[in-house]
Amino acid sequence: MTTIEIPDYITRAKSLTDITLITADLLGKAEDFGLPVPRYFSVSRSGQEVCLQFGDTPDSFGAMAQWAERFGGTVTACPHSRDGQQSVHCQVRFPYLGVNVEAYAFITAGQASST
Repeated sequence: MTTIEIPDYITRAKSLTDITLITADLLGKAEDFGLPVPRYFSVSRSGQEVCLQFGDTPDSFGAMAQWAERFGGTVTACPHSRDGQQSVHCQVRFPYLGVNVEAYAFITAGQASST
């Protein structure tokens, strides 16, 4: 079997363990900065990404803005409809320690803000 040597200037994919540790670091930093915490997160080795899901209430607009301000990125939002329920898909994307991060929420129409 022939081996293929990867040149040093090519970024190597991170392991699932590395991505999980990066996620823990990111969430720790968020806590240190007093940022709102996500309700759910997932990591993907194949996508080299971390996804942070926030609640479905309007206060998630503010959460996205706080994360964008702290880590960079632009908050985007677009109308979304699923099974007749109107919502807004709000997200911010940014890189963190070599992985792509997406913070997002599907904010449901007519929901009251939670405290």
